[in-house]
Order: sequence, then C-alpha cells, then structure tokens
Amino acid sequence: MQAVSLPELKGKILESARLDGETEEWVFQFSGKICLQASAPWRLVVENRIRLGWRDHGHRFGLARPVDASERLPIGSSVTEASIDDPTGDLSVGFVGGAILEVFNDSCGYEGWILNGPGANTYVVAQGGGTIVRSSD
Repeated sequence: MQAVSLPELKGKILESARLDGETEEWVFQFSGKICLQASAPWRLVVENRIRLGWRDHGHRFGLARPVDASERLPIGSSVTEASIDDPTGDLSVGFVGGAILEVFNDSCGYEGWILNGPGANTYVVAQGGGTIVRSSD
C-alpha cells in the first residue's frame, strides 16, 4: 500500500471527540474548525498497543467505572502527520507523544469517513471500496 499525505490535519489540535447517537458516527473536532466524521471502525494505538477502540466507550471491561473515550484520546494534542492508504482509504493520524488514530475504511459501498472544514480544499471523503475524493477533484 502507498501512503498519501493528508496535510489538512498537520499541526491541528484534537479538541474533542464524541459519539453522535443519531448517526452512530464518531465526530473528532480539530482546531481550525476541521471535523472528522468516522462511521467506520477506528482504534487508538499507543506504544504499539490498542489503547481504545471505537466500541469501547461506555463499557466496563471489569474496571471500576466505564471507559470514557475522552480520557484515553489525545485531546489537546497536535497532529504530527496524517495519511491515507491507497487503495483502501484507511486513515492514519499521528499525534505528538506517539499516539496514532487509525480509521479502517471497511465497506465496498458505504463511506468510511469524511474530513471537512472551512475553505474549498478541506473536504475529503473515503468512499466505499477505498476511493478517495477531495473537494478539488
């Protein structure tokens, strides 16, 4: 697979993340009013281990209290690099400190994730099957 850079996210700070109960999408809000909507599975990898997965929020897993995604995600951290795997459309977002958010485009028909923000060039869609469409295309 070939990695294609996604410069729209470089240097942006992850400000918040939440599960939208109506759409069942995870919404990651970055500085500069950039939003990543992930309807595909995702995971956060820290020190080569899975620290959090898209289904973990709210589950106990034998812990004293349920997992809170906002406590495990690198909220307040800056993006060091972001790339898309060609031809699958998988997304990888690296943060200061080494955490990596990976979004797996998992369908031949459904869109896996959408990145959007202000400006004509900040709209990227991972279509089903792995095709990436940018607003400039």
